[in-house]
Amino acid sequence: MSGLFGQNFDVNEFAKFVAALFAIMNPIGVAPLIVLLTPDATARQRTGVALIAAVTVLATLLVADWYGREILHFFAISVDAFRVAGGLLILLTALDMMRPRGGSAPVEDAGAANPGIVPIGIPLLAGPGAIATVILYANHSHPAWIGFTTHIAAITVATLISLVFLIAAVPLQRLLGRSGLRVISQIMGLVLAAIAIEMIVHGIGDHLGQLGIANE
Repeated sequence: MSGLFGQNFDVNEFAKFVAALFAIMNPIGVAPLIVLLTPDATARQRTGVALIAAVTVLATLLVADWYGREILHFFAISVDAFRVAGGLLILLTALDMMRPRGGSAPVEDAGAANPGIVPIGIPLLAGPGAIATVILYANHSHPAWIGFTTHIAAITVATLISLVFLIAAVPLQRLLGRSGLRVISQIMGLVLAAIAIEMIVHGIGDHLGQLGIANE
């Protein structure tokens, strides 16, 4: 694996990035929307919607990975400040995932020609939280993240895993039911909350450390 990703590739960091993306995209919770948004579609048509959603997510997150830092520089925002803000955003998303819900998700704004782009691809999967996570990990100081090959691989793996759940939307819904999907979503929310807290703590710590160095 070192030949493909580089000598400093860290499997734990790679897995952590994939897990963070998967948790915040929450494809298990989004997958049933394909059924709701395409009530008269065939299985093949729903597969096409899932593929379009995956391409949309991959393109959006790769752009965030490649140009996210430049966007921050344009608005004069430090990576540490964005890490704290992104962590707070992810924490709010996690708390929302763990909060009990009644009824099904609203779909009244889903009148696009192909729901794979909007709302499934953006913003349900590649939403602000996922974009923030990608930008934060793209600026990770760990040596495993020096090259973009690892970023691309992690984003691609997370997208492919999400695609599997989207394609399996109908059998997954039948197997788990609403209660099962809700439990899994809450567990993923708990994991995501822990990741968000870590981002916030590291962002504040790094920012205070830089202030300490500047004051010396």
